[in-house]
Amino acid sequence: MVNSFTISDTINTLEAIFEKHKNERVCVLATTCTGKTTIIKQIPYCVDVDVLLGECMTAEEITFCGQVPWTEEIGTIYDKIMFERIKIQQGQPLFCSVILECEAVVFLDIPNRILTEHCKKRNVDFDYALQLKSELEKDWNNHKERGGKQFYYVVMCE
Repeated sequence: MVNSFTISDTINTLEAIFEKHKNERVCVLATTCTGKTTIIKQIPYCVDVDVLLGECMTAEEITFCGQVPWTEEIGTIYDKIMFERIKIQQGQPLFCSVILECEAVVFLDIPNRILTEHCKKRNVDFDYALQLKSELEKDWNNHKERGGKQFYYVVMCE
């Protein structure tokens, strides 16, 4: 099911999904500049993976994984750190860029036209955001093919 929502609609939809899975682990996938921080401020029990990574990565790892453009080598190291050090807790949906061990996954998408605007406002390279979005879609599709999780696809339109 594909739905397109304003930020207010998106927050309400996410809250409904989170309520349905309140006793499970929920992973929310979204590329950079999608609006994760805005949503997390509105749903305070959600967790931003960047906060967790800041607590468990060395300065060298942060510098290495923060390089642009993203490369396969960076992705491999980043994924290793994520899978070894980050765990999703029940009732605390995690906004991140890798599907970790969970029961439900939400893909929070944004049209490229709006992503372009958000990237300009935040001085983020659009190609980088688009590349990350493409990687997230691949991960999403791989997990969907394997099954075993509940999947939700939400597109924000603002």
